[in-house]
Order: sequence, then structure tokens, then C-alpha cells
Amino acid sequence: LFAEGLGPLVMTSANLAGQPLTYRDADAFDGLADTADAFLSHDREIFRPVDDSVVFTFRDEVVPIRRARGYAPRPLQLAGFESGPLAAMRERRILAVGGELKATVCLLHRGQANLSEHVGDLTHPDTYRHYLRAIERLEELCGFEPDLVACDLHPQYLSTAYARGLGVPLVTVQHHHAHIASVMAEWGEFGPLVGLSCDGMGLGPDNAVWGCEVLLCECGTYERLGHHEYFPLVGGDRAAIETWRPAGALLRAAGEQWADALSKRGCPGRQSRTASVSDRPDSRPTEDELRVFEKQAAGNVNAPPTSSLGRVFDAAAFLLGLCGRNRHEAEGAMALESAAGDQPQLVEPLDYRARERDGGVELSLVPTVAALVRESERGAPVGLLAARFHESAARMLADAAQLAAKRRGIKTVGLSGGCCANRRLLTRLVDLLESRGLRVLYHRRIPPGDGGLALGQALIAAWQA
Repeated sequence: LFAEGLGPLVMTSANLAGQPLTYRDADAFDGLADTADAFLSHDREIFRPVDDSVVFTFRDEVVPIRRARGYAPRPLQLAGFESGPLAAMRERRILAVGGELKATVCLLHRGQANLSEHVGDLTHPDTYRHYLRAIERLEELCGFEPDLVACDLHPQYLSTAYARGLGVPLVTVQHHHAHIASVMAEWGEFGPLVGLSCDGMGLGPDNAVWGCEVLLCECGTYERLGHHEYFPLVGGDRAAIETWRPAGALLRAAGEQWADALSKRGCPGRQSRTASVSDRPDSRPTEDELRVFEKQAAGNVNAPPTSSLGRVFDAAAFLLGLCGRNRHEAEGAMALESAAGDQPQLVEPLDYRARERDGGVELSLVPTVAALVRESERGAPVGLLAARFHESAARMLADAAQLAAKRRGIKTVGLSGGCCANRRLLTRLVDLLESRGLRVLYHRRIPPGDGGLALGQALIAAWQA
């Protein structure tokens, strides 16, 4: 083809955005007829579709964000199952079904953890069917059916519903505990350690939406030592898409003139490249939306409390005019990290809180968001403010971990959750913790986000069964 004059090609997976891979010719001809100009087929059938892997570099490690082709289903050998504290669980056959976004599954037997490839968002019907096939293929590969199943605490996750329908003894695992357990599994660490688990959302046992947690983890158990100050997730799931919502909630919590601040900020809407989602011409809230927002926040209507660090990043992205709407997961956070890219690694932080209170640790970026607005009004450059926001978040987390570690006499800190895919945040956080004499565990072989949940769930089930 190239010899005949074909120009450069950009290769991507044969699927529409949000849908699983198309790997059969007939499905491609039918489903992609309106998208592709031509089809180049092959007489060798694809037996097992595996998506592209996505990685980033950190220090000397190549860390997967999406663990798929080239990595899965390569097994991990976990410590403690030969002659250690998990030896009694060596012969148990454990299936962990993961979360709902970035879904993966894990089979654990004789200390060998076999993780599936990245499957994706289970709310899409085709992806859910692919998820079921991935479980079948993994069970066939490993040659066993599970006698114990682990799932997320959230009762409405499709993976949880699937696990409950198997009729096998079940262990439910809190989302952020599973994140920390996954990095402990990688390092063969049994604890005790202080875990910093930071992401978009995960259900807590108090029915709040957790997302920035300081946990004490040891041998399959956890204790919540602290968390980011709760703020209302006004609009529920819409607050994960419309970035003005967490911005308004945080400014309102800070006692600022939040409605005025929102109406002056934001960014013009952009037409999505996908057919299913389209931004309106302006991502700023209307007056009617602001009135409804205030009523919901004041009356606690469809406004569950959250400690999500991911939503705080969304708020900062909105207030700096970087992202008015998350068209895909973490778009605002990625825009914020990109905006800070040309800035020095060491910058002055904005105001934040991290202090001991009532025997635990209280931490908050509410003052940071308020300071972000003030500095923006003074004309500070967007890139510098994005960098200062990252510095504030890193110092808040480092201070919180140090306080918790000192109080419990612990020298090890584990980092996990989707926010640890942010290299600027991760770099500063690890540097700060190590400079204070703490040993830091971070992901090297398993994604820090929800793609690593299944491994953590499997290890916790082995401990608790």
C-alpha cells in the first residue's frame, strides 16, 4: 500500500467512542459503515479482542493507566500465600469483579493474580456483554470456577449486581480500601500503613461519596483517619460532568459570592467529537440553574455529601476557564495538569487546610478554590494558578499523611486512586513525603485508577474470608 503512494496513517481501534472493540468483519461492515471510508480485512480471525494499553513514565517506572495489550492477562505473584499469613487461603478460588468504569476483573488462586484486560464502562450494553465474555475467557484460561467473589460496596454498580447473582459467598469491599490494597498487593506489603486514596468517587459506608481519604490499612482491614471536607455534590451525577457545579459548591462552602463568581467564569462550550454528547454554546450556568442549585444545596436535595478530590480539580478547571464540561472522565483534571505544564515544579501554594482534629485529620482545598478566584481577579496567569493549585493539593495530602503517620507511629505511606495518574501531583507528593523521612508505595504494574480495583478486592477477600 505504501509502495503505491499511500500517505501516513494514524491507526486507532475499530470502535466508536465509548463502545467496545469491533473485531469481527461482519460487525465492522454493519456498525462502522457510516464512519469508515474503506475496510482492510484479513483471513485470520481475531480470537480475543484486547484494547490498546496506555502508560505514563514516573521515575524509572512505566506505569499503566489502561492495562491491556502487552500486559494482560500476564499474572502477578502475590506475597504471603506460600508460607506467609495468607497460606490458609492458597487454595481458595477468588473472583473480584472490579468497579463500573474502567472495569477489569481478577482471578486469584495460589497467590497468582490474573487480571483481565481493560474492559471499560459497563453502563454501555455492548461493553457489559464484553465484560461477561472476559470473565468467561479468564476462568477458562485459569481452569477454575470461583468459590468466593469480591465486589464493590456500591449496590447499583452493574459489577456488584453481577456478583450478587452468582450465588457464591460474597465479600463487599469499600472502593478506596480496594485502591490502597491494590498498591499493597504490588509491593507485598501487609501494613500497617497510611493510605492516601484520591479519585472521583466511591461509596462510603456512611452513604457519602468518598474521594480523598486518609486510611490506616493493615491485613485486609482499614480505619478512616481523615478525609477532605465534605461539600455537596449538587445535581448528583451531573456534577461529574458540569464542572460549574463543584465550583459553586466549594465557593459556597467558603462563604464567597459564588453565584457572581460562576457567572463571570467558565469557558465557551465546545462541540463534542462524539455523537452522544454535545455541549451547549456556553458552559456557564443560567440564572434559573443557579436558583435551582441554591435550593438544592440549602435543602440537601439531590446533593449528597462528597470528599472527592476529582471534583475539586474539576472546580479549579472551570474557574480557570479550562473545562466547562467533562466530555470524558477527568477531562477537567487533564486540562488543569496540561495548563501547569510549562511552570516550574516548585511554586508557592495557595491557602489550604491540613490539621489534626478530634483524633483524626481534617483536610480541605476549600480555601484554595477561594484563593484561586481572588488571584485570578488580580490577573495572575492561568498556567501559574494551575501549578499553584497542584502544589496546594500535594502539600495538603503530604501534611495529612505525615500527621496520621506520626500519630500512629507509622513510616510507610501508600498512594492510589485515579488522581495518582496526574504526574505533576504524584511527583510533588512523593518528593514531599520522602523528604519527610517516609517510605512511599506507588503503582508500578497496575493502574492507580479503577483498573486496579479488582486486584485490591481480591486481596481483601483473601484476608477477610
